[in-house]
Amino acid sequence: MAEIKYTNQRIEILNYLEGNYTHPSVEQVYGAVRKKLTRISKATVYQNLKFLSEKGLIREVNVKGVSRFEPMLEPHHHAICRNCSRIIDFRSEDLTECSLNSAKKIKEIKVDSVNINFYGICAKCRAVK
Repeated sequence: MAEIKYTNQRIEILNYLEGNYTHPSVEQVYGAVRKKLTRISKATVYQNLKFLSEKGLIREVNVKGVSRFEPMLEPHHHAICRNCSRIIDFRSEDLTECSLNSAKKIKEIKVDSVNINFYGICAKCRAVK
C-alpha cells in the first residue's frame, strides 16, 4: 500500500470505488460519498480522486474529456461506447504483451505499462436505433 494519510474522505472514496467497475465520474463519486460525509465538497472529492490516482491506489480513465475512476489496477484495456460512454473492462494478456514488446522500439522512454481503448457502439445503444 502507498504511504499516505488515510483521511475519512479518502477512506469513503476508496470504499465506494472498491468493487465498482462502472467507472464513475467525479459527479457520481461525489454524490455517493456525500450521502455519508454530508459536508464534503465536490472539489475535495476531485482533489482526493486525483491524489489517489497519482499514488496508484485507483486508476483514472478519460472519456470524451471526462475523468472516470476505477479500482482495477491489474493490466487491462477498455471498450468504450461512443454513444453512451459506457466503459467495459477487457483483459488480454496477448494484447498487453504484444503492445509492450512493440513499445521496446521507443528509445526515449522505457514503457512499463499499456492501456488500449477500443471505441464503438455498445449492444444496448445499437438495440435502440
